[in-house]
Amino acid sequence: MAQRINGISVCNPVVLDREHLLRTADYAIQHGVKHYQFIGPIHNPEIGNVDGMVSCRKYARFNDEKNADYIRFCEKVVNEVCEKLSAAGIKCYMWHHELEVPEGFRDAYPEILNDYGDVEITHPIIRDFLENKLADFFAAYPNMDGLILTLHETRIPLLKLKHQKLDKIERVKYITAILHDTCKRLGKELIVRPFASIEEDYEMMTRAYEQISPDMVIMDKWTQFDWSLTLPVNAFFHKIKGNPLLVETDIFGEYFGLGILPIMLRDHILTNFVYCEGFSPVGYVSRIDRAGYHAFGDVNEVNYRIMEACLESRDVDDAIDAFFQERYGQAGPAVRALMERTEDIQRHIFNLRDYYFSEGSRFPAINHCKNHFYFEMMKEEHHLVSGEWFIPLGWQRGELSELLAEKAQAVADTDTLLNECRSLEDQLNAEDYDALLKKFLNLSYVAKLWQALLDVFVHYTKHFELRNEDHAAKLEAALDRLLRLDEEARKVLGEHFYVWQLSHNPNASYTTAKEPVQSFVQDVQESFRLEKALHTRLAAENLTDFIICGGGYEGHRIMKEVNFSDTYLRPDGICRIPGTYRGKSFSTVNAHGWFSYELKVKPGVLNTLIVTANGSEGHIDFDLTIGECTHEVRTLSPEKTEFAFTFHPGEAESIRVRIDRITGHTPFIYEIKVL
Repeated sequence: MAQRINGISVCNPVVLDREHLLRTADYAIQHGVKHYQFIGPIHNPEIGNVDGMVSCRKYARFNDEKNADYIRFCEKVVNEVCEKLSAAGIKCYMWHHELEVPEGFRDAYPEILNDYGDVEITHPIIRDFLENKLADFFAAYPNMDGLILTLHETRIPLLKLKHQKLDKIERVKYITAILHDTCKRLGKELIVRPFASIEEDYEMMTRAYEQISPDMVIMDKWTQFDWSLTLPVNAFFHKIKGNPLLVETDIFGEYFGLGILPIMLRDHILTNFVYCEGFSPVGYVSRIDRAGYHAFGDVNEVNYRIMEACLESRDVDDAIDAFFQERYGQAGPAVRALMERTEDIQRHIFNLRDYYFSEGSRFPAINHCKNHFYFEMMKEEHHLVSGEWFIPLGWQRGELSELLAEKAQAVADTDTLLNECRSLEDQLNAEDYDALLKKFLNLSYVAKLWQALLDVFVHYTKHFELRNEDHAAKLEAALDRLLRLDEEARKVLGEHFYVWQLSHNPNASYTTAKEPVQSFVQDVQESFRLEKALHTRLAAENLTDFIICGGGYEGHRIMKEVNFSDTYLRPDGICRIPGTYRGKSFSTVNAHGWFSYELKVKPGVLNTLIVTANGSEGHIDFDLTIGECTHEVRTLSPEKTEFAFTFHPGEAESIRVRIDRITGHTPFIYEIKVL
């Protein structure tokens, strides 16, 4: 039987860094790792993926879109690291997302576009470009053993494209087969990641992979959909029928602290490892960093040791004890006692009764909060009907007081740990104590920040629910508390403050707003001001029903596809987009989407529905479906425009209304009302 893969992935998802790569290469060699994955700035259109690491030969006309300095850097450093790893018998792989073409590709080859304005993937130029891209890459990086392929988060969203000659499964087969066959011809390997949050897409993709080659390895996350302490184990593994499974793990804390916060993932790692073993995987690849942060020489390095113990069938608690003894000497048991509680505490900080409440990798933007229904769930009559991956099946919120109590308990628990950490000052050397104290100070401030964040959602929503100005005042107080906590934490922790760090990391390939808490507060204030004025005006119009699209009090049993519908604060108002704000132009990430609402109607009579919309580049294009009847809207206008539609609901007292994006132009939907 072949030896199981013990792998790590590095530089997730940031500019490749020589010092970190060499450090992780040494770690891999010392710890028996046999599989090494470079991730790199995969979301950066200039330097990300294979495209950003190599100059084109046949398609050299597009090289001016690339960063020549970064290419030279990669060719030197990545080859240096690959040579070192290869000499130690470690296989090297590069992460790559498709479908990616240069920005100027559609202008240079307009024949590849269909009547929608999207790339027709079966055009021979696409195949030729992909084959040459891979040939150029492996010529430049001869010690690279293969690619890790993801068919999402790209300039051209393969599964979302419109008016294609091939259906979804055939599209996946077509593009993947080109890459698989090219790699095979070059003596390289292609490993595929389904990375699908919709069961139908996952099943379709795994069928396509099996038909291409039953030997092609499928790599997927051990938690379903994404990384979280509350998301379930990956039930989609059952869909992998004929291909080998390589399990992707996160032992660093991508969405729960990025290593800046203290966390020991003993239960999380053990639970997921035991589950995955039931599928006889060919091995595991663990993410060991995120956004430029890592845990080497840090208390969170204990998670590497836990994973090693699992892979080597050793006693996990013995491995944990050995780590703390080795790292902290006589203070080891006391430090372990501190860390024992961190996993559970983080659950209560970042989640709501096991609901994926807020990503812990950064302070959330208002758009993230609205799209994950944080405002909606504060209502007494809350309706979470989207069925999205972050909502646990059968989730019951319980009383609002229970959510508030959970956050209050998290604050109390972090303060207790902080005091216990301070009691270890005399038992640790100054450097170790300072590093540990910063972690627990950050944990304490984060617990308080997220507690205030919950208060923001509560009082914002309660104002509209109860029409009580006391909640407007309490909302301002919660926002002010966020600002004061942010200011205090910056003074105490300086550049080591968790929220500040996440927005200023110089190694990151993307950043949040420079002042994430301040930006959030400003956006909430502006959103509340606009929504309050609109709500007052619309409530006075004696309507049957109305929606302020993208508002905190939006509700109306909203449904949408995961991450493919954004709220947006525009100069001319609040709106929702069927797609994302990053998809306002040609085929960018998650550009195509839909959303729908359930509105009250007057049964038995003719009703009128009015939609207020605008659009990018002066084009207002969308499909509106009222019940079973679809209306296409296509018009040129640089301003907000009202569109009226009459319909008869029969005896129904409510009707579902859906908005679909239908062209490359993004529609902005502001208000929907029923007369």
